[in-house]
Amino acid sequence: MSQNDSLKEFRRKGIIAFLVVAASVLFFFAIYRFDIVKLGLSEIFGVLQPIIYGFVIAYLLNPLVDIFNNKVFPKMFKGKPSDKQKKISNVLSVFCSMLIFTVIITGIFVLIIPAVADSVKDLADTVPKKANAFVDWSNGLLTKNKAIKVAAQNVSKYCVEWLQNGKLETYIAKSADYVLFGVIGVVNFIKNFAVGYLISIYVLYNKKRFGNKSRKILCATFNKDKVDRILFVLHKSNSVFSGFIYGKILDSLIIGVLCFIGLLIFNMPYPVLIAAIICITNVIPVFGPYIGGIPCALLIFLTDPIKGVYFSIFIILLQMLDGNLIGPKILGGTTGIETFWVIVAIIVGGGLFGVLGMLLGVPIFAIIYYFASMTFNKMLKKKKMSTDSNDYRAEKFVNSLENEDKPDEEK
Repeated sequence: MSQNDSLKEFRRKGIIAFLVVAASVLFFFAIYRFDIVKLGLSEIFGVLQPIIYGFVIAYLLNPLVDIFNNKVFPKMFKGKPSDKQKKISNVLSVFCSMLIFTVIITGIFVLIIPAVADSVKDLADTVPKKANAFVDWSNGLLTKNKAIKVAAQNVSKYCVEWLQNGKLETYIAKSADYVLFGVIGVVNFIKNFAVGYLISIYVLYNKKRFGNKSRKILCATFNKDKVDRILFVLHKSNSVFSGFIYGKILDSLIIGVLCFIGLLIFNMPYPVLIAAIICITNVIPVFGPYIGGIPCALLIFLTDPIKGVYFSIFIILLQMLDGNLIGPKILGGTTGIETFWVIVAIIVGGGLFGVLGMLLGVPIFAIIYYFASMTFNKMLKKKKMSTDSNDYRAEKFVNSLENEDKPDEEK
């Protein structure tokens, strides 16, 4: 090896060592200063929100664009379409997909949101009356039971002290701040969503160009073998991620419609509001039905206790139907991970990134789980060992060790 080659090799190893140390330092900082990292990520997310919304909308509508572009509009042209006809097909596909999306969003704002607002207004009028009735019932109960009366007096004394210490004014001030921030948040969301809507049109129209340029950069940066591996990882990740997201959205829509129909059949109060809550929370795996079902049951219970009990039974049966029939039929083996790991992914994702983490934690963990399993299976194949987990039962190893410890005459 020449001196020049030795110098290049030394530089290469030095750069690799520097990158490893830098990555270790960054990882250590991210673990022990996660609050700062999380704050920085939230700031970046706030700035990039319109772009993120645009890519999310484009990602969700991409299958619909492909259906129009590959199966619907090519039938308009005879023979192999020219470049001009392909552009026309692409424009029409994006236009029709965005039109369908716009109709759905408009329908939600025109039909569902006013009904939900009416339900909330009716609920605000009903709850005080029910609360007064509960107070009257409680007063009647207190006169008959001295122990309950003493407990109620202690609670009343605590409430008076709480009011005298000025905690009510603090709570009201905080509530006013929350309402104000909520209004500002809604306005910002509408603004960012509108910008993201326009960005999604550009992304969908130019998606092939973006894909070609991305693959060009990969080929310029890595050798062909590594490019193939990267593209395989991206393809498999997209397959798992999109399969779970699309399947879960469809599953939640079906459950929301079935819930709405059931509420109408049993003449339950606030059918649109309850069905909307159940539909939205059902997107979260495992815990979603309980997150939405419990407060809905309490709302109905305040209006009619008997119907609240009936609703609880109905929602349990509906979730059993979803968990054993509808969900498996739609999602199938999309994630490929056991229920235990699903729960772990939801808890970790929710603890780190809230509701969004609970939703995306499962497909992200499924992708990590898949490639980790693939890596370990390759390592086992190199050792010419089985990749079936059932071949690694504990008793097999215990029996083999016991046989090794036996004298030769006992074997």
